Amino acid sequence: MHIDPKTRRWWTLLRAVAVLNIALWAALWALSERSGWYHQAQLTLAGIYTLICASRSFIPRVDLERTVLLDHWLSNIVIGRSSATLAEMAFTAQLSLLFVQLSSYVPWLEPAGYALLVIIAVAQLTCWAGVVTGNHLWHAAEELLWSVLVVITAAAGAALWPHAQGAASWLIGLGWLGALSALVVMSGLDVPMYLRRWRQSKRDQVVYRTWAEGFADALRRREVTGEWSVWRHEVWWMTPYFSFGVWLSLALAWFEPRL
Repeated sequence: MHIDPKTRRWWTLLRAVAVLNIALWAALWALSERSGWYHQAQLTLAGIYTLICASRSFIPRVDLERTVLLDHWLSNIVIGRSSATLAEMAFTAQLSLLFVQLSSYVPWLEPAGYALLVIIAVAQLTCWAGVVTGNHLWHAAEELLWSVLVVITAAAGAALWPHAQGAASWLIGLGWLGALSALVVMSGLDVPMYLRRWRQSKRDQVVYRTWAEGFADALRRREVTGEWSVWRHEVWWMTPYFSFGVWLSLALAWFEPRL
């Protein structure tokens, strides 16, 4: 199959970053001198997130449109969505653990940490609903739920700021910057995009798949393409997701939860 040179260069970048990320996680594991349950749990969860993001970098796919770069059984949409669900729940569990650990400074962080798991579990269900039925409204709901997580995380940073000293203050500041960027992308770009697609589907009188039909379709159908005209629309979210997202996960595993 022909792969456009621009697509191939981008794919090469994704794979290079994936290898780097695995090396960083392995180094973090090997060099870590912390043996407590918290750090072991964080390293394990970061490993899950890192490895799954690496696999998705080597085998790119777009779930709802059934678009894949490689014509291989591992490009199966159900496999990809299942692994992504596991990775995103692992990342959320990292945040939840951090919240619980820091609740000694701000008590409401403990229930907030548990709430994050519930919010993102529901977000995963809405994502699956969108992938299976083809209804973009479900993906708008998913992005809104992720936006709620970002807002809670930013509020946690604000509550912890008075307790922070030295490097912790800088980390919280960087966290706010990242949260603002994520909120702009998700609420300002992603949600309106999915709503536009949903309204267009209504105008086109699209008949959505049932859950049974959609799951069977996700199991069987793959639209293989290497065209840059297709993949360039995915670059803006896949690239930071598989790079900065993993680096944040690794930072959570490295961070000592003391202010």
